[in-house]
Amino acid sequence: MIEPRLFLCGEAVVPADDPLRENCKVIELCTYTIPGKEANVNLRLEDLAKVFEKHLTSRLKDLLEIAAYIFSADCSTSRGRGWIDGNTTESWGRDFQFIIPVRDLDFWQNPEVQQLLSQILRFLSDDKYTLNFQRLTIDQPEQLYLEFDDKKEDWPFYGIDRVLMFSGGLDSLAGAIETATNTDKLVLVSHRSVTTMNKRLRNLVGKLRQTFTNVQLLHIPVWVNKDKNLGREATQRTRSFLFSALGAVVAESVQAGGVSFFENGIVSLNLPVADEVVRARASRTTHPYVLDLFSKLYSLVTEREFVVDNPYLFKTKAEVINTIASNNGSHLISQTCSCAHQMYKSKNQLHCGTCSQCIDRRIAIISAQQENNDPEIDYVSNVFSGERKDGYEKNMAVNYVRHAFELSRMSDEDIAIRFNRELSRAVRHFPKRSEIAQKLIEMHRRHGDFVKEVVEKKLHENITQLIEGSLEKSSMLSMVFGQQHQTSSWRVYAERVVKLLSNGIPISCKTKKPENEPHLQEICDGILRSQDDELIREFPFMRWSSSLTKPDWSFEDLQLWVELKYVRKRADIRRITEDIAADITKYGDNDRYVLYVVYDPSHLITNEAEFSAPIHQRETMMVYFLR
Repeated sequence: MIEPRLFLCGEAVVPADDPLRENCKVIELCTYTIPGKEANVNLRLEDLAKVFEKHLTSRLKDLLEIAAYIFSADCSTSRGRGWIDGNTTESWGRDFQFIIPVRDLDFWQNPEVQQLLSQILRFLSDDKYTLNFQRLTIDQPEQLYLEFDDKKEDWPFYGIDRVLMFSGGLDSLAGAIETATNTDKLVLVSHRSVTTMNKRLRNLVGKLRQTFTNVQLLHIPVWVNKDKNLGREATQRTRSFLFSALGAVVAESVQAGGVSFFENGIVSLNLPVADEVVRARASRTTHPYVLDLFSKLYSLVTEREFVVDNPYLFKTKAEVINTIASNNGSHLISQTCSCAHQMYKSKNQLHCGTCSQCIDRRIAIISAQQENNDPEIDYVSNVFSGERKDGYEKNMAVNYVRHAFELSRMSDEDIAIRFNRELSRAVRHFPKRSEIAQKLIEMHRRHGDFVKEVVEKKLHENITQLIEGSLEKSSMLSMVFGQQHQTSSWRVYAERVVKLLSNGIPISCKTKKPENEPHLQEICDGILRSQDDELIREFPFMRWSSSLTKPDWSFEDLQLWVELKYVRKRADIRRITEDIAADITKYGDNDRYVLYVVYDPSHLITNEAEFSAPIHQRETMMVYFLR
């Protein structure tokens, strides 16, 4: 089990003997200093017109603080690798409870509001959230987190269509440029958490103003961060809830029709590019499903129709960059940042070159023929030829290419079948679901074609070094040249497990065969533990129907489960076959990769193909026989 967290927000206090504290790590969060508590969550909106204070209702203040508390909890609680008793590292799924004082208690206790909050947070982060609200008694002055521009008594305009969420990346830049080209009023809201992002973002906004001199441009920077001693978690999956809440508050003040996130559809849907990118590892910040939930929540908050949308849902990254170029914005590309690790980068190089965002950016830049506007010196490591560390960096590069190549050669029907669950969830709130699904499929195929073309171009440019073996061995191009992209990383890891067991079991069982399956599991556990610390024994528990089940071993980073079967006598074959049939349903329904290892020392299974057929029908499962 994960060690739960109980977050006491603001003035919230829970007695030491309260059952809520039981088996929980208690953490205090506060956006302002009150007796007995120091502020450790920073929330500040800058460059505001003074009229904003009049528009900031009690409910909107609550929304800002709720979002800030949730974001702070999210990015202060490490997901770790695999938490078990006696180990301080925790697994990806987390269990959060909050006690949050609010001004409009009746609204936040509304079951519809609470259900929307729960759905949003669960979908974004794959964590469990329990939100308990109580009435606020010690209010803070708004001036503590509102910074007004003395020159602005009122907004210069009202009633625009959308407030734009402006991250300073390529996609939001394209949205700002396209909007500025078609209208004369533009409102940008930016969230910043570290100072390294600030200078480049301000430069980018300044250059936007210089480029579109006929456009009235408002830029509202928002700072939300926490004290360093609260801990650090890089995934920050609830960031878009915070970001959208900030946008909604500003949109209400300027009487906008809603909020727009501009993000290419490949990232928005985020089909599993790599086996590591599942559950909370897969960013869902602008997924159509969560944007629909945002629209419903903020319509309740504002008591009017409020739309949160993504106008670039059907664009690839390369097509987004083409939008920038076709609207005379190419010179602004160098001012943008796409890196997932930007908070840890230097002021001079804001792209690591190894994360999926950097890979996506650089390939799209080349596809759109904008290399001159994206200098390589801004990347710490060359995306194509740079060194990559074992694990995530290598796997991400290989699996990114594999995924794109597969999309390029798959038919529309193949994509629809392979990603049926993801596509169904993405289109569920659209009126013409089949039409939308087809547009999403076509976009993914275009993306695959763009990536394939660029990778092949880079392979051709570096073919001499690749043949001579002088190119960095861990680079993307060397791995692709060596055909490593043809195999999924979970399969590579599973084959490593099989190799360890096939080498170890014959030696361990040479003089005496295991007495039963638990005995065999103990032997195998010793073999695996001596070579690998990633596998966890009999973890995690999974609920299926009315019962709990667990695998023999798991590697949660790859969502891989390992099941060991022992054939001692011929009668065992039927039982094992029935067990595997049940497992296929249970594990398949829970999006797990499964390796079945069948130890059959007496060769009692005479037809391996027939035995394996049900397993091989699932692309997410494999079986090996050991003798």
